[in-house]
Amino acid sequence: MFDTFQTYAATAVQSDFFAGGLALGGIGLAAGLLHLSWDRLHSFFARKLCVTVVVDNRLAEFRHVLNWLEQAQAFRRVRRFRLTWTGGRNAGRASFSPSAGRHWFVLDGQLVRLDRDMNERAKAGRSNAPLESLTFTLPFGHRKTVERWIKQGSDLEAKTARIGPGLHIHVDNCWNHVGDVVRRPMATLVAEDDRLHQLRDDVRWFYGAQDWYVARGVPWRRGYLLHGPPGTGKSSAIRAIASDLGQNLAILDISRKTLTDDLLCEAMVEAPKDAILVFEDIDAVFAGRSKDQPDGVSFSGLLNAIDGVAAQEGRALFMTTNHLEKLDPALIRPGRIDQRVRLGLVGADAGEAMFLRFFPEDTALAATFRKQLGDGQYSPAELQGWLLANASDAKAAAEAEALRRPLSVAAE
Repeated sequence: MFDTFQTYAATAVQSDFFAGGLALGGIGLAAGLLHLSWDRLHSFFARKLCVTVVVDNRLAEFRHVLNWLEQAQAFRRVRRFRLTWTGGRNAGRASFSPSAGRHWFVLDGQLVRLDRDMNERAKAGRSNAPLESLTFTLPFGHRKTVERWIKQGSDLEAKTARIGPGLHIHVDNCWNHVGDVVRRPMATLVAEDDRLHQLRDDVRWFYGAQDWYVARGVPWRRGYLLHGPPGTGKSSAIRAIASDLGQNLAILDISRKTLTDDLLCEAMVEAPKDAILVFEDIDAVFAGRSKDQPDGVSFSGLLNAIDGVAAQEGRALFMTTNHLEKLDPALIRPGRIDQRVRLGLVGADAGEAMFLRFFPEDTALAATFRKQLGDGQYSPAELQGWLLANASDAKAAAEAEALRRPLSVAAE
């Protein structure tokens, strides 16, 4: 039997077909070993000698790094582009950026591989834009290189003319920059005294007082409550303070049923660092909610998010309400709310000042307007609405025909 096997083997070796197959098998084996070796070498190189940074478009850093790379002309050799809108919805601009796929470029002497991926099924937030990610791979590079590009892009955006504070809204469990709100000068606010300027000064002090808080072992947090009848300028005051201090606004709707206690804590911790947190109409959060409908943030969850162990620091928190009497004392105690500012109805003096903002040259008519207002009390929104309606006719505006009545009862 062994002799038979030897005979078959000798015959096969002498066959050209067998020899060719054996040679091909050897080449395939060698190619397989080479491919395996290359994969292992590539994996080792990627792990040990490359830095990889991933940024997605739910983060402001996505916009910042694209802005900087475009400004630095990193994409001048790229041949595949997509037209995108960078910056806020109201103050942004169209620009060309690399399309989805792989791109190579050199910047600051650093070779970079950029992979841009788009997931049509996932959404980046309120804008319903597809979720995108940028993956930077830097051979023999450093993470600080990408951090520097992001910082330079952020500085570039800060220098770009903006119409006012950036507006961030928390949607789909992430913060979205949805545009800018128009800058509101402090001088345009209406109040009977300087309480709003004092409030602005207190917020400015807070943002510069980190060392003061740390030295005293106090959490670096400060809460403000603006209360008063509707139309008295609570939201306008927050916008004006943000404008004056160069802060953005981060609006969080805590009455949203899909927002849980844990998500609220995460949202407050992850809020943009340069933004004032705002909870509007805080009295309405738990209104109409029954034990049979427990969805949403609990009261204890709200308290813990404001000043619990993991609560945010370094950002001012503003709340507004039309009904101070409806708020639980635990919510507005010192430590959670450090200052309460009432914005009420205003009289003829404030009305005259507002008239002069609309008609700066008509001092005589401003005096007439003041006289027509008499001793009544008015909401700033009511006065502004009247003046806007008569913006082309100073004389008609001065007659205050629809305003010659006290509005305190109606506004309350």
